[in-house]
Amino acid sequence: MRDSFYDMIFKRKSFHLFRGVGSDYITEDELKAIEEAYVSFEPLVPGIRTGIRIVPTKQVSFKRDPEYCILIYSEKKENYLMNVGYIGEQLDLYLVENHIGSLWYGIGKPDEPVWDGMDFVIMFSIHKVTDDSKYRKDMNRAERKDLEEIWKGDDLGIANIARFAPSACNSQPWYVENNNGLLTIYRMRKPGKVGIMPAAKVAYFNGIDIGIYLCFLELCLNHEKIGFHRQLFIDPGDESEKTKVAEYCLSKKIG
Repeated sequence: MRDSFYDMIFKRKSFHLFRGVGSDYITEDELKAIEEAYVSFEPLVPGIRTGIRIVPTKQVSFKRDPEYCILIYSEKKENYLMNVGYIGEQLDLYLVENHIGSLWYGIGKPDEPVWDGMDFVIMFSIHKVTDDSKYRKDMNRAERKDLEEIWKGDDLGIANIARFAPSACNSQPWYVENNNGLLTIYRMRKPGKVGIMPAAKVAYFNGIDIGIYLCFLELCLNHEKIGFHRQLFIDPGDESEKTKVAEYCLSKKIG
């Protein structure tokens, strides 16, 4: 992944509204650049085909004020939701880096549920935001679970940053155990609704959330020059309270 994305962790925010962000607009060249950048992002699961469409907001069920929506499509294969979260968060950070505000928007309905042989998964709303003061100024003001709730063992100096990964309804469905350099990551699930998410959709969106978190986690590991070997496990997407999704075998810092 691009090293520059690490710095964007501290700047990004979810733009639920785009009021007062200025009068600049996303250009055709910028839209083309987004599409070109997307194909360069690193997948979590090689072999799963994904793609994006960028459409005017009026083409989808979005009643707010973004300029465009980016629709992400994917083949439905094992761990495809994690893969979309992982790639999609690179897109999110790319947008911040290029002065485009964004919001992961889980309840939007696409104009085309199936496109190019792939199924719609999730969308972003986006708008040009050139004023840096509109982005996050103090990451620690964001509401996140205490570190003790989501991480056990040596925090490696990265856990406090990785926990700021965005998630559906801020559910933060991850838990990490560090056992002498072996990180085990779990998808955690509490029964019932989470915010506005119907109970039946919680596991779906939390699967995407885990991919987002793994993107943040790896950016932090890379920044600290901690080498790792990743092993993924199949997430069945069920309502189990605790599902192991990944292990990271860490090596010493690269000198």
